[in-house]
Amino acid sequence: MSHTAVQRFYRYHAYVYDWTRWAILHGRRRAISRLNLRPDSRVLEIGCGTGLNFHYVLEHLDPHRGRLTGLDFSEDMLRRAERRVAAAGWPNVELIQGDATKLSLGGKYDAVCFGYSLTMIPDWREALRRAHEHVAPGGRLMLLDFGPFRSWGPLAPLMRAWLRANHVETLEPYVDEMVRICPSTKIEYRVGGYYFVAMGTKE
Repeated sequence: MSHTAVQRFYRYHAYVYDWTRWAILHGRRRAISRLNLRPDSRVLEIGCGTGLNFHYVLEHLDPHRGRLTGLDFSEDMLRRAERRVAAAGWPNVELIQGDATKLSLGGKYDAVCFGYSLTMIPDWREALRRAHEHVAPGGRLMLLDFGPFRSWGPLAPLMRAWLRANHVETLEPYVDEMVRICPSTKIEYRVGGYYFVAMGTKE
């Protein structure tokens, strides 16, 4: 999907995202809890969208010592995230509009995570590589996303086709690339391969 197509897709979906994604984006709290965040952790979420995952991260952070940075390509989604942050009064959240494949924030993070976002990035390998560069030594890189639905029988191709129609590609070798970049990565598939969590620690 081109950059223009991404902006167009989320220009509409920004208005309905929060009302629909609860039904399909599973495992977010559980995955974030496995980042083993400290009260003073610095966290980067790539593809943060409207900020649906922010409270799962912030419940582990001290509001005056911990820091959450959310990055997204879509200005429309980030405007929704800004409203969420303002309404909640979170003082330790920074939002950045940018391209994950050109990520260069000039700092390192204790945890960098993708929550159902990598499968929508055309050059996902570069996005994953850039993300790993931003992880501090001893920090964690986490990838949560749709799996290939291996155990779903005849429903599997239907699910993959539906997601592909929404610009999500589930059959790329995300897990293999994650392990190549971060050899300590452990993989867990849930709900018959509906989603997976890949978690690695940077040496």
